[in-house]
Amino acid sequence: MPTFSEQERLEYTLLMRRGQDAERTAVACWSAGALVAAALMSWSIVAKHSGLMIPVVFSIAIGFHGMLRGRQQVRWIANYVEEFFEGPNGPQWFSRVHRLQKLQGYHPAGDWVTVSLANGGVLLAVVLAWIYSPGTVRGELLASVVTACGALLGFYSISETLRMGQMDGAAMWRQVGGELREAARRTGTI
Repeated sequence: MPTFSEQERLEYTLLMRRGQDAERTAVACWSAGALVAAALMSWSIVAKHSGLMIPVVFSIAIGFHGMLRGRQQVRWIANYVEEFFEGPNGPQWFSRVHRLQKLQGYHPAGDWVTVSLANGGVLLAVVLAWIYSPGTVRGELLASVVTACGALLGFYSISETLRMGQMDGAAMWRQVGGELREAARRTGTI
């Protein structure tokens, strides 16, 4: 039977792998959404049809949402590792990165670059939808739908990124810290 320190080391290793997988999945979702959006946008430009911009906005939204959920998972794992594994005698990567993020000159490019790229692609789709709306049956209605979907994605992307940036995951993990106990089992029928 492994000792407690071996179990901790195993959990740490598995969490780090899960974090890597979540980050890889986030990048894959974002890349796939962007590639699909680019292909759909090129077909829409060739067809000069404003209604074909709706799938462009949806593919950007799906890619962004997948990327956002993956990054949230990575942050939860990082905060868990920081709270329960890192200390003065152990690894300190996440603790030091957390302190680094609090410094005045720290400006990571990650989150806001992705938000800007997503909203830039959506803005381009909205502009092209309005440009092609006169030559399309119900073009103004379709361009309005593209605009509404783009505005919703813009609001969602900015609000979720702000919310994620303000969250202190380590403090949240501290609140649920303590000794874990086995939950009582129910013995009734449903």
